[in-house]
Amino acid sequence: MDQQYMDKYWEQLRNMGFSEDMINLYKQQVEQSMNQADSWNAQMSVFTENIKQFNQMFGGDDADVCDMDDRPQVIRLHTGSRLMPEQQWAVACGADIAFVNQQYLNDITTGVSKADCREQLSEWWDIDSTAELVDMLTWLRESGHRIEYDIIWQAINMVSMKESKAFLREYIASNELEEAVVMERLRNTRDALELFKEWKLIDKSLQPDMLIWDFARIINLSRAGYDAGYLTYEAALDYMMQCVPLIKRSYTSWRHLSLSYQFARCVWNGVEMGSFETLHANMEYLLLAPESPWKRLSFR
Repeated sequence: MDQQYMDKYWEQLRNMGFSEDMINLYKQQVEQSMNQADSWNAQMSVFTENIKQFNQMFGGDDADVCDMDDRPQVIRLHTGSRLMPEQQWAVACGADIAFVNQQYLNDITTGVSKADCREQLSEWWDIDSTAELVDMLTWLRESGHRIEYDIIWQAINMVSMKESKAFLREYIASNELEEAVVMERLRNTRDALELFKEWKLIDKSLQPDMLIWDFARIINLSRAGYDAGYLTYEAALDYMMQCVPLIKRSYTSWRHLSLSYQFARCVWNGVEMGSFETLHANMEYLLLAPESPWKRLSFR
């Protein structure tokens, strides 16, 4: 039955337009995760311990996103940036939340003070040292939320909710707390799909996924880690640039990338119309504003 489930999943990815290279990469990630100690239980123990992290975004939560309604839309660019265009491109992949938090969109430095960066990293991510930051960046790069999302996506395509729940209990939830959280994610995914279909944001050529949710966080955490004094300039840049190849293979445009980020946020935080509408309006602004990196830098 396990092999049948996975074969069905790979075929679904092919129907969604994923390349064989991308599917093979996902296979490797799944195999690596399942080979960890105690298989999914070991990985999900991290999920349980860091439950707060999975419901928050660095630099602020939903209230900050909603508050943008009352602020002028200003794209902040650092005139002293030393980054080459391809490096600025990497920074721009985290623009959805960096713009909300009024950070620079063209440099490693965020424009936020060292003290504020340390406070935000501690409050929202429980990160208070270089070692803790590196652990989080490594986890986001190697597995992150996207592997669990892949399993939830597979469950949501089953015939009944009863089958979905049984599948998720087998592969993710090892106790009542994890089951409650995973079931919430399942409901959130269904709600997000309904919302995006209603807004006509999903079609065969534009299917959202969870990769950018993990990789945008790597980019923004690396920048915050540099400003907080936990990473060197070179180390932060290296973490960011490691994200670039897979991002380019996964998305077709800045719009595709941003919609995938918005969708993932709905999955993990629930559908909140005020926050969703603000992020969606921000996307449209970033796609059109002449000074925006999404306008100046071609996605390809």
